[in-house]
Parts: sequence; structure tokens; C-alpha cells
Amino acid sequence: MGKFKLVSHILCNKNIFYKASKIALVVGIILNLINQGEYLIQLDFEHVNFYKLGLTFMVPFCVSTYTAITMKMKYHVGEKALLCADLICENCHGTQEVKRDEIIPFCHKCQDKTSWKIKEIKDINVKCRD
Repeated sequence: MGKFKLVSHILCNKNIFYKASKIALVVGIILNLINQGEYLIQLDFEHVNFYKLGLTFMVPFCVSTYTAITMKMKYHVGEKALLCADLICENCHGTQEVKRDEIIPFCHKCQDKTSWKIKEIKDINVKCRD
């Protein structure tokens, strides 16, 4: 359930939606021109496959949204934490609690080789421990 909270929190970010829409628009236009360009340029809408036209915009939107979500789910050193969470270092298995908007620190043991993974997401509506 914790990862679902994080994914839904990330999806509510309008910047991700805006960037994914811009990518889908540019890539979708290019791919539609490659796939159905002769019909689109001639405005021959009887032969345009609108199902393919829509999917050609949806695929880059979904891919860019998925990529943004997976990148945001990794808690990278030096970035702000999206939510309160307990993190575990993938190298030494040390743990660290971070609060929302707190800068994510290096692991005390691993330093430059720190790679955090989410151990537990704290409830969005509950304050983290001080």
C-alpha cells in the first residue's frame, strides 16, 4: 500500500502531466507523420486510422509518465524527499528516516556509493517523527 501512496502522490504532480503531454505531442506528431503521413498531409481522413492515431499519442505519454514515476520513486541523494519514508541502503542495508521536503543524505557507511530504496512510506496524513 505504501508504494501506491507514493505513485498516486507523484501522479498528482501537474509538472509530470505537463511534461508527459509535451513529449506525447511532439513524438506523437512525428510518429503519426511517419505512419500515416500520406493520408494526413493530403487531408484524406477517410483512410486515416484514428485508433492508431490516438495510440500513437498515448504510448509516448504513458512511457514518459512511467519513467518519471520510476525515477521519482528512487530517493536520490541531494534531492528533496517527496514523502516521509524509511529508506534502506541497497549496499550496506543501513536505514535512514527522511521527512517530506528534507534533503536526502548520504548513507553514513557508504557515502558516495549510497543507493537508497524505500523500506516504508509513512502515512501521507500523519506527521513524521521529529
